[in-house]
Amino acid sequence: MLNATQAAALAKNVDLFRGLQAEDVHKIFQKGRTLNLAKDSVIFFEGTTGNEMFVILGGKVALFKDKKPLATLGFGQTFGEMAVVSNEPRSATAVAAEDCKIYVMDETLFHKLLTKRVSVELLMNIVRILCSRLRETNKRVIS
Repeated sequence: MLNATQAAALAKNVDLFRGLQAEDVHKIFQKGRTLNLAKDSVIFFEGTTGNEMFVILGGKVALFKDKKPLATLGFGQTFGEMAVVSNEPRSATAVAAEDCKIYVMDETLFHKLLTKRVSVELLMNIVRILCSRLRETNKRVIS
């Protein structure tokens, strides 16, 4: 279970939770679930449908597109958010690159369990994260 100090640290250090109060983060964690995954565990497959997104709390997760490595993500980074926002199939496969701990949020959490203020802040943070990733991708394509 998440304590107040941990919630405050996540609000400060995790992009998805920026702008939220520690109490908001604590409530979010009460309503979602945390998974411990062994290295090489598949979290989801490219092309599958999904309504969950994930926050890495420990370890690393690798993303693959057509079996080619896309990125390796670590503490505080999110993945799977595109499926929650767009309701389209997963664009990549996610695999635990090492033993990891992830927090799982599904779209029900956004639609039914959170206040409008918190939901809007989370969704705006997701938009910022996606914009940042698009900028980085554009830089790589242009270079």
